[in-house]
Amino acid sequence: MTDQTDTCTTLHRDSALAETLRDVIEQLGANTGLAYLLADDDHTLRSVIIGGAQPAIYTMPERVATDAPYATAAAFRSGQMTTAGFPTPHPPGLKFASRIPFPYSVVALPIDTDHGRLGTIAFVWVPPRTHFLRADDVAWLKEKTEALGRTLQAMADRGVDMRPGTKPALVPVYGRRPDPAGSVNIGWGLPDCPGSTEVSFMYQIHQLAAELNEATSVSDVMAVTRQRIMTPFGATAFLVHILKDGRLWVAGHSDYPSVALRLLHGAAATPHRPDADALLTRTPLYFVDRSTLLNAYPHAVDDDLEATAYLPITPHRQRLGVCTLGFPHPRTFSSEEQAVAMLMMDLLGPALERATLTENARRLAENLQNKLLPRDLVEVPGMITTARYVPASSTAGLGGDWYDMIPLPGGRIALVVGDVEGHSIESSVVMGQLRSAVRAYATEGHSPGIVLTRANRLLNELDTDLMVTCCLINFDTTTGTAETAIAGHPAPLIRTHEGALTSPRLPADIPLGVNPDTRYATTDIPLAPDTTLFLYTNGLTPTPQTGTDSDTDTDLWAQTLLAPPPPSIEKLADLLIQRASVHTTAHHDDVALLIAHYEGPVPGPNRRITRMTFHRHDLRAVKTARQFITDSLHTWGLDDLIDSTQLVTSEIVTNALIHADSDVDLRLREYPDHLRLEVRDTDPTPPIPTAITLTAETSQHTEHGRGLHIVDALSTEWGNAPTGRGKTIWVDIYNTT
Repeated sequence: MTDQTDTCTTLHRDSALAETLRDVIEQLGANTGLAYLLADDDHTLRSVIIGGAQPAIYTMPERVATDAPYATAAAFRSGQMTTAGFPTPHPPGLKFASRIPFPYSVVALPIDTDHGRLGTIAFVWVPPRTHFLRADDVAWLKEKTEALGRTLQAMADRGVDMRPGTKPALVPVYGRRPDPAGSVNIGWGLPDCPGSTEVSFMYQIHQLAAELNEATSVSDVMAVTRQRIMTPFGATAFLVHILKDGRLWVAGHSDYPSVALRLLHGAAATPHRPDADALLTRTPLYFVDRSTLLNAYPHAVDDDLEATAYLPITPHRQRLGVCTLGFPHPRTFSSEEQAVAMLMMDLLGPALERATLTENARRLAENLQNKLLPRDLVEVPGMITTARYVPASSTAGLGGDWYDMIPLPGGRIALVVGDVEGHSIESSVVMGQLRSAVRAYATEGHSPGIVLTRANRLLNELDTDLMVTCCLINFDTTTGTAETAIAGHPAPLIRTHEGALTSPRLPADIPLGVNPDTRYATTDIPLAPDTTLFLYTNGLTPTPQTGTDSDTDTDLWAQTLLAPPPPSIEKLADLLIQRASVHTTAHHDDVALLIAHYEGPVPGPNRRITRMTFHRHDLRAVKTARQFITDSLHTWGLDDLIDSTQLVTSEIVTNALIHADSDVDLRLREYPDHLRLEVRDTDPTPPIPTAITLTAETSQHTEHGRGLHIVDALSTEWGNAPTGRGKTIWVDIYNTT
């Protein structure tokens, strides 16, 4: 128990301390007792014995400075019995020990001998006592402490060391008095087996800690909360709020009534709410039934639950959030359960904080990455394009993959896909620099080979050791010629009108950044009408397996992905991304994909394109969009489609302006048999239609998305296409006349 050589006599000392703690715990019904002795530095009280019920004994402070504002230190300084957490006043300036994660009452007494003060003993009640100790209990407790002092003095006279060792001894005490409320720990161990309940508590806490250590996202933390907090307590619902900007926002929930969720999400954290009150006061609130809750909080949200527990989450003494547990029947909470609940919150807080910070960092990184990608896809007559960017799941959202489309004079377009090695801020910065350089050189009118040669020279002059691969194509829609150059990058794939898949033979040039004197060659590739080009980075291809032919794997992969072809390149892009996530190993790398479908050199009379952009704060944007649709379709002689297209446009533009909070790009493209409407914004979250409810009571709480049912009803086909910087909602409306 200590590091002293006279083990027998120090054992007698510790046994006397443990016996006193055990007697007081059993007599007065305390949860925990602690014996502190003064350390060698004469400024620190170190625990020698910690006795009582699990799990409370694991939360007690092991060291207390003699000048600390806690009852234990105050009793040592004053030589008087000191209390806290009782209805009676305590000495001014006294605080509760921050190590203990739940409210409690404490009584501390000094251990005095004729030779001086050795330390203190303290006793803790969880939850706090509703009344002070009786006078005879106080007298008995003081007499017990004085007797302990006499016993220790006799041992000290025989040479027993009264300084603490390096670690305390824990003494579980089972069979305490039942809780005053008479509550029973239902489902926690076997009641007839001493210690079973307490060890069962600690098992759940250990399992919770182990699983929270492996949780990497807020959703992971919520899944662990359901399995290791909600379920063991027998709750049927839980809700976790996060405090932000003075409001409580729902971070996760399970089986919580949806109507109550909408009312609670984002509500002000003011004391009239039980969850906010628990967090603001850092005090857990337990309500055995609904009537008890309404007596304290008459305006509490109706959540169809009977008993509730509101548990503050306060890591580092900071107000982070609150966890609500709901029960369908009346339920009492024993002192041990309350201790377990707050111990669990002590573990949940840092895990939730860590997951939130990780997700915020990833979101910031993704926003940085997205800002470096082109906001709009360039379209020229005779060619349709789409693109996708997906960051690697194993990174923080940073990477060096990019795509770009650059309009060139004479109906030409430059298609670019590149990959900077690594997944770091430097990779993203280099990607942004190189993308700007390639765009500038291409706009000057240089051939792809010269563009890559200049970009390579620039990269070698930058303060970086990163290499870059790149594929650049200057495409002339009037002739169908693709001037192509690559720098250590996969060659583009070409799918012909007949369905054949080919890859042109191009010079195997080295990546950019290796040799500043490298010159890159340009190869002309003729393309026939109705041909599709695929430019991509390595993240789209399957990870080569040991002992296999990677070329064969790639061929099989390409054939699998491209046959049979979907009806549109938007769906084709989604299919490629979806299947890539299945065929690749744990999404090992970023994915940049650029698809260009070449319609032919002559667009024809029914291949017109028009567009309009609206500012995010334009109050007249929806009205202007409707007029834009009317004017465009009337000019094209498509008056029969005006009404339906107007209504679809209104719904999508309204959703984009309100919920995406971004500038909105509206495009119309005419085909021989149908009209394509596209609305682009910078919010990557896909729209989800919400079911139309049948009653006014539930309809008022439904979230946005109802208008998409109108889109679904009026369009022939519609979908969502992520672009890397946001999304595009596309709608096909066929002319049936």
